[in-house]
Amino acid sequence: MRVIIADDHPVVLIGLKTSLRDYGNGLEVVGEARNGQELLERLARTPCDLLITDFSMPADIEGYDGLSLLQRVRELHPGLPILVLTMLRNPALVQNMVGMGVRGVVDKMAMAKELMLAIDMIRAGRSYLSERMRRQIEGMYPTGGEPVMSRREVEVIRFLAQGLTVSEIARRLERSVKTISQQKRDAMRKLNLESDKQLYDYARSIGLL
Repeated sequence: MRVIIADDHPVVLIGLKTSLRDYGNGLEVVGEARNGQELLERLARTPCDLLITDFSMPADIEGYDGLSLLQRVRELHPGLPILVLTMLRNPALVQNMVGMGVRGVVDKMAMAKELMLAIDMIRAGRSYLSERMRRQIEGMYPTGGEPVMSRREVEVIRFLAQGLTVSEIARRLERSVKTISQQKRDAMRKLNLESDKQLYDYARSIGLL
């Protein structure tokens, strides 16, 4: 199996190459990349059977990173299995990775234990989700449905992702700044989002932009 690996940390790349080499089992690293642009160029030049990539790398000149990079890879290489390595504690983003066809998501903190298991599952035509992430998603979707957000919380998320400030949203919706701030906090807590960038990625991925 020919593998391309991508991560912006050289130490992680070295560790990945070593792990894949030591595991053997027909795995061969045929290319490396350290950002989105390098990855797209490498994929265009080098045939491979599996992509193992970090989720958060520096954006390329076209702005590809995170979900946008994965979406671009999927568009250009629709049949390529993708295994994502991440330290994100964000089940909403993990759900969206899976929704766009990512075959495996492995927690970097458990990479030594789970990476080869994930590769074997993908080889067998199955998918793999890190144990910690499975637990988080189960907690986020306790009844199997969508996160329970109010219509007003969704409205606030959409305006924040469009670049409006809390004060601007308060004026537009004729609510107090305190109310908008609370609705933002409640929505981010329910979605397990920790930053405005994660909020933007989530809103974009579910079509709120």
